[in-house]
Amino acid sequence: MRYFSLFRPTVLFCTLSLIFSGSLYAEDLACQAAGGRFAKVPQAETSGLPIPPNSAVRLTADEVNGVSSQQANAAGDVVVERDDQVINAHQIQYDGGKEEVVSPDAFRLRNSTANIVGERLQYNIATQEGKAHLVRFENDGSLLDDYHRIVRFQGEAKEMHMFGKNYYRLNNVAVNTCNAGDDSWYIEASELDADQEKNIGVARNARLVFKGVPIVYSPWLDFPLNGRRKSGFLSPTFGGGTEGFEAAIPYYFNLAPNYDATLIPHYYSRRGVAWGGETRYLFENFGGKLSGEWLPKDQLAKKDRKVIHLQHNHTLNRSGSLKMGVDYHQAGDDNHYRDLGGRLDSAENVNLNRQVWLSHSGRLLGGAINSRLNVQRYQTLQDEHRTLKEPYRLVPQLSTQWTNNIDRAKISVLGQLTRFEHRTLQEGTREVLYPSVRFDFSNQWGFIRPKIGVHATAYQLDNYQKQQGHSTTRVLPILSVDSGIQLERETTLFNKSLTQTLEPRLFYTYIPTREQNHLPNFDSSENTFTYEQLFRENRFSGHDRINAANQVSTALMTRFYESDTGVERFRAGVGQRFYLKHDDVDLTGSVKFRQENRSDVVALLGGHITDKFYVQGDWHYNEKQKDTESYTASVLYRHDDNKRLSLRVGYDRSSAWYSGVEKDELKFIDAGVQWPVYKGLSVIARQNYSLTHHKTLDSLAGFQYDAKCGCWNVKAVAQRYVTDVDKTKNAFFVQLQFRGLGGLGSSADDELRRAIPGYRLIDKE
Repeated sequence: MRYFSLFRPTVLFCTLSLIFSGSLYAEDLACQAAGGRFAKVPQAETSGLPIPPNSAVRLTADEVNGVSSQQANAAGDVVVERDDQVINAHQIQYDGGKEEVVSPDAFRLRNSTANIVGERLQYNIATQEGKAHLVRFENDGSLLDDYHRIVRFQGEAKEMHMFGKNYYRLNNVAVNTCNAGDDSWYIEASELDADQEKNIGVARNARLVFKGVPIVYSPWLDFPLNGRRKSGFLSPTFGGGTEGFEAAIPYYFNLAPNYDATLIPHYYSRRGVAWGGETRYLFENFGGKLSGEWLPKDQLAKKDRKVIHLQHNHTLNRSGSLKMGVDYHQAGDDNHYRDLGGRLDSAENVNLNRQVWLSHSGRLLGGAINSRLNVQRYQTLQDEHRTLKEPYRLVPQLSTQWTNNIDRAKISVLGQLTRFEHRTLQEGTREVLYPSVRFDFSNQWGFIRPKIGVHATAYQLDNYQKQQGHSTTRVLPILSVDSGIQLERETTLFNKSLTQTLEPRLFYTYIPTREQNHLPNFDSSENTFTYEQLFRENRFSGHDRINAANQVSTALMTRFYESDTGVERFRAGVGQRFYLKHDDVDLTGSVKFRQENRSDVVALLGGHITDKFYVQGDWHYNEKQKDTESYTASVLYRHDDNKRLSLRVGYDRSSAWYSGVEKDELKFIDAGVQWPVYKGLSVIARQNYSLTHHKTLDSLAGFQYDAKCGCWNVKAVAQRYVTDVDKTKNAFFVQLQFRGLGGLGSSADDELRRAIPGYRLIDKE
């Protein structure tokens, strides 16, 4: 299972460093408590007179006595001002020779970095050195938390020692980033040093206290003061599920400003201890990342488990026109991500890429030329049924494309040379040359774009089974004409002024019929028939299959825009292709006779029909079967950022709902919700259910409680999902989140964003 930790000491200690780095902050008055441990710190008030010039000191009070050239005693509404510093007190003794202020009782101090109040103060207003007792302080900083909100910083200490503007020591200190008067959580330490010149902070006997209960403790922590990285332990992550309990304790090495490393011991309760890590580097001309994990003697699998992933990009010349890159990903066995990762890990890591490439961009004969040399192969992580087809290896592939615009013509020449290798399939070399020219005749109300090209392909095939190696070619001219008109009218709908468009479109394609079953299929597949596919010349991807065509695609699109803002509110389109001949080429390369003279019908719709409702749908009607081939329809209701409902229904006549399952009919319903139910308590749920198989494919349920004013929240989510035809996997995520600090536990945010359209972290109400 994959876990994410949002409790980041780096963020925490960058926050601590901001005690004395103030800036403007507008606080929600509704969230301020009148009193309490972290009550609002009152600002020292000026005398209202202009700032004294040349760092001079001004002293005003109700009563001043004992005045000499060096000494003064003042009482009653005392105000001391120097540059951006202001001190308020009931009484003070001022030593002009030393520029020292002593207040024997309550005081207020404000400078460019903080607001401080306390009981006793001894302070040099010139050097900003001094000592204060029983202080409360606040820094109204511009620190952003994980919700991207501006947070304040506040605290109290038994003693504060000030060693100049950039060095402070706090004894018996407690701090947090909540609103004034909110002490639901705080960081407590016996001593906290902050040296801004050296960018180092040190906390001793530090602990995180939540609702009066200490939940994290460390005897000693050092940290950067200005957000820069520093070596040290990062927060542990933990979680659980079908595979048992697991936890990781990362240690970060800040080796240099441009490269670092992280060591990650990872404990699996049912499997053992894995050793993982990551190193990142960034130099002027190159950068990359190397990560991996090794689990010796997995107690369940009875073998070593390992994975490694290297990504590297390099600019080879000063102009940046010559670049290269490496992407190498390898797992020790097919089940690595299924056993040790979550749903997203197993879904995203099937064909692990192993690639080296070299690219060049430049100018030639007045046009742009881009070339790429690519060597690529994959490690395919098979399922239990071993039904996954391993892609061909490209060893190598050289592609070059030259383009140039001359008046209304765009000239393009594509050249490609590829060597295909495979352990069990036909191997060979393929050459492609595809020159084309497209003209663009368009204006504000319509366009005509004719295009003509010649696709030439040559193969040198190796011996395969009982067939001798041989050469073969294919040359096909390709002609297309894309045309359309855009008509507009003003209309009113739901009391809104809208502009409606009507956009008929015709797309003609001619490609002669050629038998292609003597050619191998290295990289072609048939594209899904969609609205966009109506306007493509070839319904196959790759270069090995080119359909026959003498056909016209017809489509009609309408859109609704707000007349005053231009915001698109709705769009709908429908289209169909008409065949002017009955010859066609299928994926095997064989010529077949098409009985029907028109294609299936495809349609789409979507848009923000109101500020709160978004709809989207598509429909594929099978003309031959006279029935629906597939459809999806979804609606998203967003009352505000914290209240969302989603519903999606779909049907596919031929779908493999999981790897290893033969394609069959699938009808499903997928619903999601994120909704507050009572004073900060929100429910989060998702259910993806197959109506065909009467089986839940993916379910997720949990809650999030967001404390008043958003100073902290807790989230708990449980998940169950299908991993094979008759197998499921469970996972759970629990996270306690603190504003401006991060969180403790494992995060399900990636899963939630995938499950619930538009999901976002809950902000304060």
